[in-house]
Amino acid sequence: MGDEVKMVPALCTQCGGKLTVDPIQETAECPFCGASFAVEKAISNYNVQNATFEHVDNVNIDMSGTVHTVLDFVGKQMSESREMRKELRKQQKEDEKEYFNRFVKIGIPFFIIFFIFAGIMVVVLNRIDGGEASTSDTEEASTVNYDVERGRFYIDIPNPAGYIWEFDEFHSSGVNLDSTKEKNGLHYEVSADQSFGMGYAVLHWQDEDDPEREGYMIYELDIEDNEISYVITTTEVSDMSEFHF
Repeated sequence: MGDEVKMVPALCTQCGGKLTVDPIQETAECPFCGASFAVEKAISNYNVQNATFEHVDNVNIDMSGTVHTVLDFVGKQMSESREMRKELRKQQKEDEKEYFNRFVKIGIPFFIIFFIFAGIMVVVLNRIDGGEASTSDTEEASTVNYDVERGRFYIDIPNPAGYIWEFDEFHSSGVNLDSTKEKNGLHYEVSADQSFGMGYAVLHWQDEDDPEREGYMIYELDIEDNEISYVITTTEVSDMSEFHF
């Protein structure tokens, strides 16, 4: 029993026939094709064939580690994506706040300047298109209204209030007095007497009860194409020597 040789399966290296061999021997002869072959190689051929085709069911692939790796990667990417969105929203809010602060710094001063300019334009337009004035020396003095329409200058004194008013043609220049009406107050219509330049319409007033109290209302007028365009300035003086044309 102790000397019994243990044979092992092998495959002939020449014809591939299945046989048994003595693993101690270096060579053997194939009983099928009669070829001589190396025992070690024949045994190896047999083991390779059986490991490849007959024992595949014993191969066990562990995928758990790979699955965990993939899930961890996906989770990390999702977490980074959420953080990125949060950063973007935060940056957007900061940008909106910065834009608002810039608007406040630039927009508010702009609107203040705009309203100041609009107020100045209203005053200027009122002086151009029409206005009113009163003599400063007469507390009860009449209000003097004036306006420019269709190239002519109109002066209206609804209530003379005890004062003598007259159009001073001597000191007026560049204009003509076209008409004077005394119905419901005093009304003067003045036209241009030159093509271009500046004209001056002068009103003289005097207190009926105190003739020494008197003054002049001077209207500086812009004239274009033989028409009065607008009133440049209005000036009141107690004596014409105070005004320089």
